[in-house]
Amino acid sequence: MTDLPSQMAGPPDSTDAARALHEIGRRQGQVIEAVLVPVWYWWVVAAGMIAIGAAADTKRPVVLAVVIPLAVLAIVGLTVAMILGIYRSVQVHGATLLRGRGAIAIVGLDWLVVGLSLGAAFGSRAAGSRVAGTIGTVVGAAALVIAGPAVMRYLRRLMLSQRSGGSG
Repeated sequence: MTDLPSQMAGPPDSTDAARALHEIGRRQGQVIEAVLVPVWYWWVVAAGMIAIGAAADTKRPVVLAVVIPLAVLAIVGLTVAMILGIYRSVQVHGATLLRGRGAIAIVGLDWLVVGLSLGAAFGSRAAGSRVAGTIGTVVGAAALVIAGPAVMRYLRRLMLSQRSGGSG
């Protein structure tokens, strides 16, 4: 270890041990922060969702042919870039930190956004709206912007509680 003196007079004392444990915890926290999705990501995905809904409502082939593929490429490209960036910058070894509760939170977020989007779109279409796709995606985007960061805060707490030395 490079942080320890090359010659130690004896075994480390409790202060050294506490300092080392603090450093381990700090570095584990950095890894956890690195794998969480930043708040701006939710806003970008929300904007893409709304663009797709608004394009669908125009029913104009040129708008559909341009906007939808561009929005999908932007969302997918950003997501892939984030995943690849995370895996390049952080190497996580050992047991996963998310386990079942984390997976449930992520799937629950997906179901919430899709359910609210479809419910709002179908409801507004039934009420006679000509912009039901836009309404549905605005509702879904709002849920994503609010719930996405909330899920990330939950996952951060969950991972911090399950890291080595945690109670999880």
